[in-house]
Amino acid sequence: MEPINELVVGHNVWLSSVVRSSLPDSFIWFVQDSNGAIWKLDLSFTNMAADPECLFSFHSGAIQGLDVSKKSHLMATTTLDRSVRVFDFVANRELITTRFNQGGTALGWAPPMVNQSGGLLVTGFEDGVVRLLELYNPQRLQGAAERSPETDAQLRLRQAFKPHNAPVSAVAYDRSGEILATGSSDCTVWFFTVGEWYNPIGYIHVPGPVKALDWSPNSHSESRLLILCHSGHVVEVYSPDPGAQESSKTFKLHNLPRRSFRFKSIKSRIKREEEVKRRQAAKEKKMKERAERFKEIREEGIVFLEEEEEEEKKELPPICFPNPPSPVCCGFYSQPGQFWLSMGGFDAGFLYHCKLSEDQDEDPLQRQDEPFAFRHISDADDNPICSMTFR
Repeated sequence: MEPINELVVGHNVWLSSVVRSSLPDSFIWFVQDSNGAIWKLDLSFTNMAADPECLFSFHSGAIQGLDVSKKSHLMATTTLDRSVRVFDFVANRELITTRFNQGGTALGWAPPMVNQSGGLLVTGFEDGVVRLLELYNPQRLQGAAERSPETDAQLRLRQAFKPHNAPVSAVAYDRSGEILATGSSDCTVWFFTVGEWYNPIGYIHVPGPVKALDWSPNSHSESRLLILCHSGHVVEVYSPDPGAQESSKTFKLHNLPRRSFRFKSIKSRIKREEEVKRRQAAKEKKMKERAERFKEIREEGIVFLEEEEEEEKKELPPICFPNPPSPVCCGFYSQPGQFWLSMGGFDAGFLYHCKLSEDQDEDPLQRQDEPFAFRHISDADDNPICSMTFR
């Protein structure tokens, strides 16, 4: 079959579905673009036919990084569709979209102490590159709700560097805004000095792919970084000295003090203890009901006794440990040396309160550390908490 006509919609457009307008005798079609758009097409193929019009533009795929400006009502997001977008969530509209040659995997808005204008974004990409993007004239954009749909907003590249060999998974400024830490699935964390130009301090290896980074808050006496690994390992390190390079041949920080934690599942034990309590409560309730009815019908006392014995013979839930271990979803400091973890997989459904042991002689890869407390989260066994933020 030979085509009669052809229409080029645009570059980087992946058409996946077309629907004709419901108006009778209409040549208008609406097209879904898997790259994140809805298009309006005039397929009359006449001299008066309108050019393709993009009605809606949005991310395709899951959001990989999101943060909100602390200076204005602006929000930035990035995904593997290779775009970084800035939104005005008060005006309910997108300000700007910038595309790159790699998908975005992490994003953070620099705090005001780092950038007074409030327009600096730190973005990580799947090829290990970190880009500092500056939003052009963000102070004017704070009044964007009163502006026309056309805006002069721009994301300008301020600096780019490649510290990692795998996707960047986390970025975080320390509490003083003097150091930037970046983590990756290549099991490394890099530290950079913050200024007009970001310079590397050094890096460390951690036991697993980095899931999240959490600097200690101002309430803690010392500045430390909590590194959460997808594998269930947690590492705490002191904030490095900007002049800590041990030699000019390598940036590896060999002597940076650290403490390690490796999550050991306690969910099956929690479930077992809950079942014991449930059976005990059910037993006490049956005994009370039997005593009340025994006064009326003595013969039924034997029947109730047999049912109770059958309940007691049922096996309790077994104690088991997931293999492979449950992944870490997120976490945060509670007080010095202690932190909360949200786990995925088998151990979902709880927040676990954990403590870094003073005994750090054991190999971090062989450690087994149990949480000392927990909080049950309703309806979270199949939907673990993946992000928590405090403002």
